[in-house]
Amino acid sequence: MLVFFIHGVSTQNTGYADVLINNIKDELVKRQPSIQTNFYSSFWGNLFNNKKHQVIGCIEKDFSRACDKHDKHKVYKDSCNTFYKYIDRRKQLINNFLGDFLIYQNPERGKAIRRVILGQLNQFIEDHSDCKQIHFIAHSLGSLILWDLLFSDTLTSDDPALFFREKLNQLDIVSITTLGSPLLFLKQMLDIDFSTLNSFLNKYSEAHSIVSHKLRWVNIIHSSDLIAYPLKAAIEDEIGSQIFFCDQYVWQYANAAEKTLRNLGQFDLAMVVAAEDAHSSYFANNLDGAITGRIIANNLLGETKKLVERPVNRE
Repeated sequence: MLVFFIHGVSTQNTGYADVLINNIKDELVKRQPSIQTNFYSSFWGNLFNNKKHQVIGCIEKDFSRACDKHDKHKVYKDSCNTFYKYIDRRKQLINNFLGDFLIYQNPERGKAIRRVILGQLNQFIEDHSDCKQIHFIAHSLGSLILWDLLFSDTLTSDDPALFFREKLNQLDIVSITTLGSPLLFLKQMLDIDFSTLNSFLNKYSEAHSIVSHKLRWVNIIHSSDLIAYPLKAAIEDEIGSQIFFCDQYVWQYANAAEKTLRNLGQFDLAMVVAAEDAHSSYFANNLDGAITGRIIANNLLGETKKLVERPVNRE
């Protein structure tokens, strides 16, 4: 089988999925030692770094100008960093979240990102031409990118997503796993119609001359991840019987600080210190990552009974 990753925001390391891949492999080997699985971590994270740097450069220039004028007033001297607070954190927010998210919303830049991923999928399939099954795993913003690549009906006729789908006609699309996905809110913001899944699967069945094609989709949510939300209630009336969908929860603390602060009753502060680690926890070399690997293995192997019986995972 082929397993293709699509990352989300704030990813600059091409080996972002290596730890999770090892966790998945460990689970697969324990259950089906003879199974042959090939993984590919697609990467687009460096495409528009210049745009993020331009934004930060403008902020720094305006901040510097304001400081120069501010320092001329002796009563406020040496207090430059207080009239525009948390500037380093603001830069981090642009680099780690807002920059990538907003860049993808630009139609031409989003298209450029999908074009890069198309090229990587082509190479992956060519390198493993004997494999006929493919699974997709998408993190964060990557879940929206994957939606566009596979199912969106609002793209132009020359969009790389259409060529992406053509390439997949020679394969069996077996499962999707989304990690830390904001699709619940993006559905409202972008008016995503999940019923397009049904028409996609009907066309897929016709192209492959089969009665119906069953697709598995598992949505994994870390308990402290503020970006990730369950999705089933929002889409269950739009998807048909050809789709197995379930939400899965990783019930863990994101870090030691979160646990300590919650024990002290500092819930709001605990939420803040946990947020970033929780959103990347699926790829971590700890219990969070191990649980994520086990859930994904269940999806890859089609062990839907285990998924249904255990939606909350703590160990």
